[in-house]
Amino acid sequence: MRISTSQFFLSSLNDMLAQEGKVSQLNQQIATGQTLTDATQDPAGAAGVLNLAKQIAQVTTDGTTAQNSANSVNETLSVMNEINNLLNQVRSTALQGAAATTPSAQRQALAGQVQSSLAELIQLANTQLPNGQYIFGGSQSTNQPFQQLAGTVVYNGDAGVQNVEIAPALQVPVTVSGQAAFMRVPDGNGSFAVSAGGANTGQAVATLGAVVNPALVATEHLNDTQFQVAFSAGPGTSIAYTVTSGTGAPGSPSFIASSTVVASGTYSGGSLGLSFGGVNVSFDGTPSAGDSFTVRTSQNTTVFQAIQDVINGLNAPIDSPPGARSIADQMIQGSLSTLQQAQNSLLSTEATMGTTLAEINAVQAQDNNVTTADQVALGNLQGGNLPQTIMQFNAGVTALQAAQAAYGKISGLSLFNVI
Repeated sequence: MRISTSQFFLSSLNDMLAQEGKVSQLNQQIATGQTLTDATQDPAGAAGVLNLAKQIAQVTTDGTTAQNSANSVNETLSVMNEINNLLNQVRSTALQGAAATTPSAQRQALAGQVQSSLAELIQLANTQLPNGQYIFGGSQSTNQPFQQLAGTVVYNGDAGVQNVEIAPALQVPVTVSGQAAFMRVPDGNGSFAVSAGGANTGQAVATLGAVVNPALVATEHLNDTQFQVAFSAGPGTSIAYTVTSGTGAPGSPSFIASSTVVASGTYSGGSLGLSFGGVNVSFDGTPSAGDSFTVRTSQNTTVFQAIQDVINGLNAPIDSPPGARSIADQMIQGSLSTLQQAQNSLLSTEATMGTTLAEINAVQAQDNNVTTADQVALGNLQGGNLPQTIMQFNAGVTALQAAQAAYGKISGLSLFNVI
């Protein structure tokens, strides 16, 4: 087979260019530390690299969202802890004011402290996250949720929550419904509430105890049952009591028409313990004939109103007329029970947010594991054996240099050099 001079030169040139390309590719692999630098080298491997890179990017995005959500939940828990501490402070102040030795002037000073606590509570309830969302706005987290109008705190949010997706098909709440946390608090002990008659002249104050028959309490709630404990003059100097019950809307007088006697007896000392409607009720202090107390099924109120009732009780006159102090103390006592229910509600919400935080932490741990595994797999696809690549590069350079030298010598040959 005859090979022309032009064919020889062209073939040699193509071989050198191919060798240069290989050396250049090896040099790039050494510089980047990756063997897969061009999709044409390994299309299947390149597709795997793209899929892994996409998954790593998605997990990274989810991880950032999860971290931001965790920060929001931690901020929410911190604010709720402040609110709980504030309510503890209000309860402590209320107990100090309700002490028998606390004079009227000091009670009014304490009322001023509670008024400041109420203002602080409204401010805390309107706390915003760094992204501008209101923690307690529900799903309406861009609107300020609480506003004080004419002495009443109104809620401008809703019962929903703001959810954030931290993983595919997994959403977690990062805000709280202020309606559930602050605006739907059962008054009293959560089952019943007690109030003193406005015309009472004695020194008795009622306290609700534990529920002893939950099934009976549930029935009383269904029937809107309320009870009246009335005190009257008994034999000699004794005081008699009669407990009547009836059905109807709580607070209405309709129960009187359908009332039945639940219990009766003589108030023989400085305290009296009764059990009716599935709940224990105790009375401390001496009542006067004609005094009465109403025990009704609990109704929803707000934590703000409970604090306002503490303020009203501390500001109420206690020196006159007779029985004024016990009426004021009864208001404070009822508010203390309601505040306990508010704290129970907050603790329940905190527990829910704590569960959310634990879920976020679990997702973050899983994301870290997935990212680590994907990065290892990506490294296996892209990464090269550096010592082996360097050896190939050196061999390629040597071969290229030899080919260039041979080409140079052959290209200089001519018959005129030997004539």
